[in-house]
Amino acid sequence: MGQGKEGQGGLKPLGKDEKAVIKVMYYDKSSLFQHYGALFMAKYPNVDIEVVSTQSMYGQDKDPLKTFEEMVEAEKPDVLYFNFSNAFVKWAREGKLLPLDDVIQADKFDIENMLPAVTETLRAQGGGKLYGLSPSFYSSALFYNKGMFEKYGVPLPKDGMTWAEVLELAKRFPADGQGAERIYGYGENNSYMGGGGAPMGFRYFTMIGDTQGLSYLDAKQEKITLQTEGWKQALQLAVDGIQSGALYDPAKEPQIDFSKGVSREEMLERNPFVSGRIAMTVEGTYLISELEQAKEIRKDKESVNWDVVTVPVDPQNSGTSNALSISEVFSVSADSPNAGAAWEFVKYINSEEMARVKSKMDEGRLLSRTAYVKDKDGRSLEPFYKLGVSEKVTEQAAEAAPVPMSFYSEFSRIGGQEVQAVLDGKKTADEALAAMQNGLQEALTKAKQEEAASRQQETAGKPAG
Repeated sequence: MGQGKEGQGGLKPLGKDEKAVIKVMYYDKSSLFQHYGALFMAKYPNVDIEVVSTQSMYGQDKDPLKTFEEMVEAEKPDVLYFNFSNAFVKWAREGKLLPLDDVIQADKFDIENMLPAVTETLRAQGGGKLYGLSPSFYSSALFYNKGMFEKYGVPLPKDGMTWAEVLELAKRFPADGQGAERIYGYGENNSYMGGGGAPMGFRYFTMIGDTQGLSYLDAKQEKITLQTEGWKQALQLAVDGIQSGALYDPAKEPQIDFSKGVSREEMLERNPFVSGRIAMTVEGTYLISELEQAKEIRKDKESVNWDVVTVPVDPQNSGTSNALSISEVFSVSADSPNAGAAWEFVKYINSEEMARVKSKMDEGRLLSRTAYVKDKDGRSLEPFYKLGVSEKVTEQAAEAAPVPMSFYSEFSRIGGQEVQAVLDGKKTADEALAAMQNGLQEALTKAKQEEAASRQQETAGKPAG
């Protein structure tokens, strides 16, 4: 049954009537068959799929990466499924995945018509080689409310604007309304800010910095790098935008009491873009679904006349962005005894045939095969695809080193305090960045020491052999 390697870079082809059994990792059995497995088995009826469910990887006090390693060791799946990049990077770099470049070439499998930003990101994460493929990805665009722009005589947004340009447009909307009548030039939904998340000022500060290719950590993920002119400009832009009244702050809005039950209409109404209270927002394609639902549910209210342009860009690299994220990577285990059948599965779910089927479904994800870029209600979705992936992002993927999760809560806490100090006039931008630099360096060092001690304790507790 085992299909091994054959020839230079190729795999033994799966015979038309050859039987095979492959173990495939995925969230659960029903999800796999709903998304991919049923179609694959209709094409390959002689290949049985056993699903290795990843559900047990998640939960309180669980380390997904560690649980992932234990699951692979115990179950030995032929097809590995990655939905967080540090596991994919680690497995690829350690030689645990089948390199796909030669296999793709030997099989004449078309990856030229897949979005280059997707394959470039995966290649960078694999240290220059392809160790996995993804049939879909997530991306963002700048949504804008055409009606609001026309009402207040503000020029419409365009592709390739910088954050400075977006915020200048945002400032042209009135900021003197009260309560539900108060509108904003730019904002984001509660799911991203406020309500226990990162403070708004800190969120805007890091968002602008990320767009401009700035990193708060050096390549080795050991030193904080916030005391730079670039981060100072990002902080000043965020502070200026907030103080102008142009930016929406969900934390200042009445909070929902979920214990009393909330209707779908109330949830949609809480989204300030859907309810017509903000002129611009950066969101993923799921916002389109919310706008469509609102049109049906809120029939007594005027629906938003929306459109999209590309996300704000780095003025130094205007053709790229870091808006793209890949949440599903499928790879073949390097030591799979069924590599040929496993590759057929990975190949099929990334094929044009599968993309054509998926293009008829509304799953909220964007397809990697660019032939299936779709319009929505007469609006082109090209802004979600248009920008390339920035070299900075691919470099960071290539250099990626693990950072303890405990550091990120401190990053949000300390960073939030310091940005607020600037907003309150208690500190200058330079003073706040210096305090962030020092406080976060201590937090990072402490988090790494605690993680190392925890690993040492675990190792010491393991029985010999």
